[in-house]
Amino acid sequence: METLSTKSITLQKLHRLALDNAIAFVTYRMPKTSGPVTLLQWESAPLRIHDIKDLKGQSGFVFAPFDHKSVIPIRILKPDLVLEGDTFSAPRNDDSTLDGVNPSDSQNLSLAYTNNYVADKQEFMHQVEKVKSIISGHTISKLVLSRTHRENKPANFDSATFFDALDKAYPEAFVFAIYIPDTGLWFGATPEPLLLIQNNMVSTASLAGTRKADIRGSKQPWGEKELDEQLIVTQYIERLLRKRNIQNIEKKGPYTFGAGSLEHLKTTFRFPATELGEHTEEFLEELHPTPSVCGLPKSASMELIAGIEKHRREYYSGFLGPMNMKGDWNIYVNLRSMKAVGQKLEYYLGAGITQGSDPEKEWEETLNKMNTMKSVVESLKDH
Repeated sequence: METLSTKSITLQKLHRLALDNAIAFVTYRMPKTSGPVTLLQWESAPLRIHDIKDLKGQSGFVFAPFDHKSVIPIRILKPDLVLEGDTFSAPRNDDSTLDGVNPSDSQNLSLAYTNNYVADKQEFMHQVEKVKSIISGHTISKLVLSRTHRENKPANFDSATFFDALDKAYPEAFVFAIYIPDTGLWFGATPEPLLLIQNNMVSTASLAGTRKADIRGSKQPWGEKELDEQLIVTQYIERLLRKRNIQNIEKKGPYTFGAGSLEHLKTTFRFPATELGEHTEEFLEELHPTPSVCGLPKSASMELIAGIEKHRREYYSGFLGPMNMKGDWNIYVNLRSMKAVGQKLEYYLGAGITQGSDPEKEWEETLNKMNTMKSVVESLKDH
């Protein structure tokens, strides 16, 4: 029997090899599961499409922007290699499982979007007031405003180490690190499922309303603003389900859902996959973007966001996840996300604005959400 000598390769080394060779990869971990999954693609570039309906018949890991009809494409990573865990055995006496790789994507790592606009507190609060005045005129009922924050990357920042720290800090979240050469290196720990199909059941959720978790465990009632914000998203999903005449729906909530140092209001919907039939992609397009990241009405809100926000959301508040792999869909909204750009880390932060919004509190909400990622970054400095 032929034997192969093996050499251990860590996730850290695998990420470094991929980044050094401009090889697309994603490492992710599903909520409440143990052990990451890593997909790598080098035989061809991740697919680019600009219409959610074109996901039909595809499988792989999808990475979609907030506005899929913009110049920023939906990417589908179709793995040439799938690895589970954080340590791998490489056959042969070499240093890499990636021998012979000829990356087909751009070798030029200067990204197209490297100078995103950063709004300060005064400007963001002014934007909140502007949105409130529009809401009072009954043009829209809710709008999600986002902003960016940029800081220097710690000297010892490492993608795999950061992923591992995120993984440990947020077991309830979908945690990911994804790199595509001309799209950039993104990280996130998102608590919000958009579309899950598992064991012949479909589920989605409305997740809106945010507050700091009470460490004393006293269950304080939610404020009217947060309850209204959550209801808007819940009713949006209910309208979509009625439009498709979907029956046998199990609805749960709203209930308090913990995500690290924050709490949200969450309502879940679950129904048999036979109710959706062959219309998965159409339903996904109708769902995205939900009012939890956009607003209502959808088209008017997207136009308003484009007119008020001076930065590019890119893939923040888009969606991502393994799609139609072994028949399952695990698609999540890209929240609590951060992009590594050169020697900078760029945080993406959002807050849902309603007529009852207080601009100061909305600013504080974005700071609380930033700490989801920033606290993990800070923890790396101690290593």
